[in-house]
Amino acid sequence: MKKNIMVFVYFIFLGNTALQAQQNCNCNEASQQLFDVLNTNNDSTAVVKYITTLKMSKNKICQVNAMTFEVDFWATRRRLDKVLSLIETQEKIINALNCKNELSIHTYLNYLRYYKAKEDFENISLYAFKALENAETQANTDSELKAIKYLVYLFTRQNQDDKNWAYIKRGEKIILTSSDNYYTALNYNWLAFEYENKYTQTQRKTLLDSALIFATKAKLMGAKYQNYEQLTASYRVFESVAYHRNNLKKAVAYMDTALNYAKKIKIPTNLASMYLAKAWDLVDLKENTKAIATMDTSILYAEKFNHGTIASIGIYSEGVQIYEQAGNLPKAFASLKTYEHLKDSLFKVQRSEKINELEQKYNKAKNEKTIKELAQQRSIYLLVALAGILGVVIIAFYLRQQSLKHKKDILETEQRLNRARMNPHFFFNALTTLQKFALRENDGQALASNLSKFSNIMRETLESTYKEYVTVEQEIEFLNEYLEVQKIRFPKTFSYEVVANNDIEIDDVLIPSMIIQPFVENSIEHGFVGIDYAGKISVIFSAENQELLIKIEDNGKGLSTTIKEENEHISRASQIIKDRIYLLNIKLKTKAGFSIANAESGQGVVVKIHLPLLYKSESNI
Repeated sequence: MKKNIMVFVYFIFLGNTALQAQQNCNCNEASQQLFDVLNTNNDSTAVVKYITTLKMSKNKICQVNAMTFEVDFWATRRRLDKVLSLIETQEKIINALNCKNELSIHTYLNYLRYYKAKEDFENISLYAFKALENAETQANTDSELKAIKYLVYLFTRQNQDDKNWAYIKRGEKIILTSSDNYYTALNYNWLAFEYENKYTQTQRKTLLDSALIFATKAKLMGAKYQNYEQLTASYRVFESVAYHRNNLKKAVAYMDTALNYAKKIKIPTNLASMYLAKAWDLVDLKENTKAIATMDTSILYAEKFNHGTIASIGIYSEGVQIYEQAGNLPKAFASLKTYEHLKDSLFKVQRSEKINELEQKYNKAKNEKTIKELAQQRSIYLLVALAGILGVVIIAFYLRQQSLKHKKDILETEQRLNRARMNPHFFFNALTTLQKFALRENDGQALASNLSKFSNIMRETLESTYKEYVTVEQEIEFLNEYLEVQKIRFPKTFSYEVVANNDIEIDDVLIPSMIIQPFVENSIEHGFVGIDYAGKISVIFSAENQELLIKIEDNGKGLSTTIKEENEHISRASQIIKDRIYLLNIKLKTKAGFSIANAESGQGVVVKIHLPLLYKSESNI
């Protein structure tokens, strides 16, 4: 009750002083900390009253601040349609003020929040650098730190960790030189998480020590301000460090403490991921019964708070592995089915949203073009020069059409590749085989191993949508797992070998993802059908004439000019590699190529793929 009275008194004071606010570039009545406290406590009534009071102020600067608070309010509640409308209105108000340069940081940061929620990395990059430049010009270290955090997020999601470390250190310098305040816990927890993440990449133990120091500082400041969100975050860092140091019992204890603090928050977030982390701790402790129950709780919270999101898809994907390792294969299989269903549903929604977004952009551009043409019609005095201008426009239009056609060809090629990542019949047949295997065999360990191989293949296939290149080592591991699953389907039908010569460094040389599997699949599904001898597949990686040579060879029945089905499958495999090489040659200006022919021995098919030698340590791709 005392807290509510204090807030009410503050609003009365705010209403009286807002009318007296001077027309400068600041609004003394706007308090980010007060808003954050109210919003974190889910005090919607007080938040709305506070925003309304600021919006009614005669000071335009206070109105701008009010709209930033309103953006935060609706973004927390995932009302992104309202968020975008507010940002665009705020931007128009700011552009009409003399304080445009000082206030533009509001819209830059608000756009960043919006595009982060939309996972629009191109616009995140655009506005993050705008925000950083503006903050530097205005010597605004708070805004500079916020822009840096968005850049670190961007580079992390784009797997460019070599770039984000410089920005992390830059942010660290700002944090360490700032005086303690309400946001100190937030900033130190950010540093702790980034250092822990860097450890997972480098295994440098000193990074864990630094993460602990930052998390401890965050815990002290979180306790000072009774900020349960930051206390939760601190103990999550403690849990991660304990897990990395193989102190699993302590890791479980830290996560229990984090969960206790999280449940004190009126709108707790990330409960599903926290229970997931605890489930992994328990699995590693071999406490399988507790691990299964904890994973059940994680899924329960994912369905309650994150249903149908990318986060929930990740929970079910991890659940497959946890249930499998804990020995509950029915739940592992059920989690896999839910994962597949959610993935398909989410991707359909994303495609629909993208189509609507493109349609809106098209209509907007069309209207703007119409207005421009009407204005040109009123310029009668330019008729003499119209012929010349028209000629220039025609040339520009032709060049633009050629450019668009080229981009369209590239886009269609990429879309074909995404649709052809792997034959869907393989997944269906493999699942059917595993089902029969489960009914026939009593060896649960063998079934778990085979299910793990299949889930790894599925995960790699899905992740390849986002990865243009993989190392030769990763491709070898993928092909071995894929061939092992195929051997379950076709026992005693064929043998295989996937090897790399010593003249290439398999952990450093890069190749386009999913470039070999279609030909291997063709050998198994068609090349070995009807033969009366043991089939064999060999995949050999070697260096030749400063190029990477991949040779795929089988001893099947070879190419046939009379069997339509086989030729169509060869055509599909050939089209996939043509598309990949087409994109590779355009991007890197190389002369990669391939050939496919019957083996000289008269049995089987030989595919030779010539690629440029790309090194992960030297490449920017």
